[in-house]
Amino acid sequence: MSARLIDLLLKLAPRERWLLALLVLVALPAALGFGWLLPLSERRAAVEVALQEARAVTGWVSARAADQALLAPAQSSGPSEPIGLSGLEQSLISARLRPLLSELANGSDGGIALRFDAVPFGDLVRWLSASDPGWGYDIVDFRLLRSDDPGIVSAELRLVPQG
Repeated sequence: MSARLIDLLLKLAPRERWLLALLVLVALPAALGFGWLLPLSERRAAVEVALQEARAVTGWVSARAADQALLAPAQSSGPSEPIGLSGLEQSLISARLRPLLSELANGSDGGIALRFDAVPFGDLVRWLSASDPGWGYDIVDFRLLRSDDPGIVSAELRLVPQG
């Protein structure tokens, strides 16, 4: 096998041998690097960015949980009377969230379902914080989905009467 390769190379002109050596020593490794190694390094960089983002979110959630643990527990005198659909709607109007509400429905169990397709996260949290102590409902389902716009989320809540 090597004798045939040597015979083939000896039949080539010196310039052809140099070009073949250049092809083997430069072009093939460059093609390997750009075709295989570069996409791998780009993918690794994207994964590292996603990992840093996930760690940042985890740290933020841990900090918020620690903040919540430091707050004094709410003094409750037992279950409150539910404010009803109209009371809930009035609180949404006063918080300027009613135009952003996509769904507001009564459930068969006396609960209420709410859905926001695009709502500012800070406004939603302020409304929940202000409403929760005395509105007479417990949140049994709560789903937040991040949108492409910063600070905007879609949210679904299901409330049931306390008690």
